[in-house]
Amino acid sequence: MTAPVIYSVSDVSDEQADTLRQKFLKAVQRDDVKDRVHPADVLRARTDPLWCKRYMAHGDLDMDKAFNFMMDSVKFRHAMGVNDMTQDSVLPEFFGRGSLTIHGRDRDGAKVMIFDASLHERTYGERFERVKQFLVYWIEKMEREEHGKRISIILDMGNAGLSSVDLPFIQVLINMFKLYYPDMLNYIIVFEMPWIMNAAWKIIKQMLPPKSHQIIKFASKKDIATLIRPEDCLERWGGENTWTFQYRREECEMPPSPFLGPRNNQVDKPDDDGASQSSDGSGTSRPLSGQGNLLHYHSLLDIPSAAGDKAKVTPGTSASQVSDDSGASSEDLSDQSQEGADDTAVEIGGLLKISPGDEIQFASDAVEARRPLMLRNIRRGPVAFKVKTTAPEKFRVRPSCGVVAPGRRVSVELRLAPGVAAHQALAEKFLLVAAPIQQQQVVADDMASVWRLPCVSASSRV
Repeated sequence: MTAPVIYSVSDVSDEQADTLRQKFLKAVQRDDVKDRVHPADVLRARTDPLWCKRYMAHGDLDMDKAFNFMMDSVKFRHAMGVNDMTQDSVLPEFFGRGSLTIHGRDRDGAKVMIFDASLHERTYGERFERVKQFLVYWIEKMEREEHGKRISIILDMGNAGLSSVDLPFIQVLINMFKLYYPDMLNYIIVFEMPWIMNAAWKIIKQMLPPKSHQIIKFASKKDIATLIRPEDCLERWGGENTWTFQYRREECEMPPSPFLGPRNNQVDKPDDDGASQSSDGSGTSRPLSGQGNLLHYHSLLDIPSAAGDKAKVTPGTSASQVSDDSGASSEDLSDQSQEGADDTAVEIGGLLKISPGDEIQFASDAVEARRPLMLRNIRRGPVAFKVKTTAPEKFRVRPSCGVVAPGRRVSVELRLAPGVAAHQALAEKFLLVAAPIQQQQVVADDMASVWRLPCVSASSRV
């Protein structure tokens, strides 16, 4: 018998995606719906052209099926508070256990989520809801980091006993992809499933639609390398990779959404005609679509500056370079007569002025190109910063963290890694996080405490 067809976004036409988008945007204007959908998801429907295609593919190119799936999905996201999730909104003990981790890629290049059943704890009632929230956190994190590309899941049963088998949790895990995250699964890899679980697995399998049975792969130590890249096969799977999960807060942080298009990643509720209202009232938005090798900077939070104004594009300055006490390359701004205009600089929350704040462009064929990012402290006290990237294997950031003294600048160098050309990093993002601190010098061991405070963030996309 011919296997059911698994459609992909390449099978969806622009016209089909646009029809679904318009149908969705019209539906969310209804009084009985608009309060159950987060504005960020409405904005994403307008600015992320692949999102609607993913729903269409997941719905087997059936418009009504795709629409119902999309509506159920965004209502679930709103109810779970997905768009507002942070590490602090999830029970911290779940991160340290290591039952859910992200590591390596499969043979198709899809990022891998690992569920280690031996480390999982069965829970009930309210605590089960918190575990469910933790699961959604990791799925959303992968969705953002991979820009909506497919991922694979390894159900690692190698060291699990029957007491570790939590069918309700596995059902929730599978339903996340079946009901709420469209066209996201590449493979479900079941590793070393004990024979005693055969009956239980038949139940699990029925949770998936028949077409999804094609993506279920059973593996053991002798053949898992046919599914996972050999360099990513862990020792416990019979490979040589010695990686083990260690909780590091910064590695578990939820990245900003790469799907929101208007500048500043600003989320505004739609007006009656379905147009997105921008911060200047113009009613227009600029899609966040890579043009060549551009870096788009935008504030994630619309936080008032010290003067009470909202973050806005303002002129930057330049001055002679000196060294400050933090050890980072810094510039003295005391001589205001030396300043020059930079119309692209962006002021972030009354803390830093980032220049250039509009875009940085690498030549499309550039290899190991370098571009400076200037951070100017516009606060009376010191400001700590750190810069991260979704692709550390493609970029080098120097310095990646530090402190900007009052009235000083720090130059951060963004450089393509050896052998990487600009066109190979089109979809990646940078994240700049800034936070006010009390003392100017912060030793490395103390920096982690800074990021637990309320902070202001900005992000950029190549």
